[in-house]
Amino acid sequence: MIKRKGEKVMGIISIVLNVIGVGFGALMLSMDQSFFDQFNEVLQEEGETLPIETLQASVHAFGIQFMVVSSIGAVLTIVGVIMLKTDRRAVLSGILFLVSAITLLIGTVGLAFVPMILLLIIGLMSLIKKPKTEVHTSEYPS
Repeated sequence: MIKRKGEKVMGIISIVLNVIGVGFGALMLSMDQSFFDQFNEVLQEEGETLPIETLQASVHAFGIQFMVVSSIGAVLTIVGVIMLKTDRRAVLSGILFLVSAITLLIGTVGLAFVPMILLLIIGLMSLIKKPKTEVHTSEYPS
């Protein structure tokens, strides 16, 4: 049986970062009117203008998307870490980690870069690392 302590530790770190991502999405939802006014002033200084309603709708939609995708990534990572207990389930766990990484890449448009990289590394480690098999033959006594 292989000790998969590194995968478990990096998985827990990724779970914590995904929970922070859910908090970031909630922060985006809690933006008040003054933030959008300041943002619109910056856009007007650059010569562009955008209706505040459109800006609010897009920030809120992305906040919801960020929360949902981060929570999906956290759940998949939790299931993957739990499944790392046996070597036979390590392949399935690695696949879950890779699916979670791809979900974070696509769903957050690359903003969840650190947990995505961690999950990619964990997924590859889970798929590549194989248990050592001892070779015993009757020809060479051990």
